[in-house]
Amino acid sequence: MYRPVLVTAPEALPVSVAEVKSALRVDGGDSDADLERLIRSAVAHYEGWSGILGIALVAQTWRQDFNSFDRKMMLGLRPVQSISSIKWRNEAGQISTVATEDYALKTDAGGRSYVRFVNNFSTPSGLYEDAAVSIEFVAGWPIVEDVPTTPDDIKTAIIIRVQKHYDAAALANSDILDRVERDLTTKYRMLL
Repeated sequence: MYRPVLVTAPEALPVSVAEVKSALRVDGGDSDADLERLIRSAVAHYEGWSGILGIALVAQTWRQDFNSFDRKMMLGLRPVQSISSIKWRNEAGQISTVATEDYALKTDAGGRSYVRFVNNFSTPSGLYEDAAVSIEFVAGWPIVEDVPTTPDDIKTAIIIRVQKHYDAAALANSDILDRVERDLTTKYRMLL
């Protein structure tokens, strides 16, 4: 399994500048660019393959590459909403697509998603040397009526992270805010 690659970025941030301004009681628009930068930084801290939570916060498309087929192929991010496609490359470099009826998206008790091929699926042979199999999938909480449905505890943790870097008064209580932030996000950490 290779590191997942972002194909299509999310359409929105999980927390808006307006939500952060309301929570931190910030008036005016002078700080909007700084707040958006801090929100993006907080999101990057949590999200994606390199984020501490290993999750996608808002619906976005990723590609996971593998060297070969396996009956059960784990996906490196969560929560996975759907599989867009599964493609494979043969030794000549020709690309083929696996029919949707040949696999299913499954999620285990720990929230980890994987592709499970049907029992009568015949795995192709003569695969290309490296990264021959690519699974494209949508991960993250959906946007409903233009509003991200990211859980409120993650949104609150993002706001706290922004506050620690924006509000000088928050520095005095950063150890408490760190604990609160950690408590809000612990249940989303990937268990290996």
